[in-house]
Amino acid sequence: MRAFSIFSTFALAQQLVVATSENDLEPSLPEQLFLDLHVQEVITNTSGMEVVEPWASMYVQAINERRFGDAVWARYHISGDVEDGIIDGTNQTVLETIEEDAREYRVNEPDYYATALAFYNQTSTTDKHAEVLNLIKRIGDEDISKIEKRKTYGISCSRNYLANSNGCLQLIEHMSQSKAYIGNRRAIYSWGSCYLRVGPYHGSGTDFNYWTAHAVAKLIEDECAYVPPCCNYKKTSGYSPKNGGHRKICLSSKRSGCS
Repeated sequence: MRAFSIFSTFALAQQLVVATSENDLEPSLPEQLFLDLHVQEVITNTSGMEVVEPWASMYVQAINERRFGDAVWARYHISGDVEDGIIDGTNQTVLETIEEDAREYRVNEPDYYATALAFYNQTSTTDKHAEVLNLIKRIGDEDISKIEKRKTYGISCSRNYLANSNGCLQLIEHMSQSKAYIGNRRAIYSWGSCYLRVGPYHGSGTDFNYWTAHAVAKLIEDECAYVPPCCNYKKTSGYSPKNGGHRKICLSSKRSGCS
């Protein structure tokens, strides 16, 4: 992963003056699903995941200029884990991953998906990634009954987006266990290849605190860690599907999605 350069940090700091104000202590996300990183947290590199250049600056600039297809494209490159068009740890292209996330959101977050479609209709004519927004729109037009639905209760393990279990254990040890509520935030904590994320925020009725997120992450690690055929050490990937009482919680190597 590349670190911020002095010049990149300065450039992002200049954009912070435009993007926020001193009174904007709890800024809203640009859009809950695909643009799930606060501009200010990208600028200050405090989003809960590592962000790299040039994608961090491109994400902020594209949002400020309302080039939303470009912003989504930058979001899916922002961790620096795309090589030759393939996302590290998967056999998927960036567009395939966006499509996977879109279908998941379409099923589990229909109201937010409708809001996203209306939001992306306002993209600038200078947007260079219309294919990204066209894909999101196409999935929005699909018959939802034909899209595979996922479980809604319990802990589910996955064989995709496997993270090193050691990183997940470090994440669980070092993350906040505060009783403060998570609120309008998606990326909770990361350590190495392991990322803890939660689904979109629907208000206090389905929110939970960091202590609960920590407890669920520990359950996922306990239930889902295993040694795959490729390796001689444990890997982890799993989630607690959302239900009427809480948002989805995901622990894996995936840096996007979770709904």
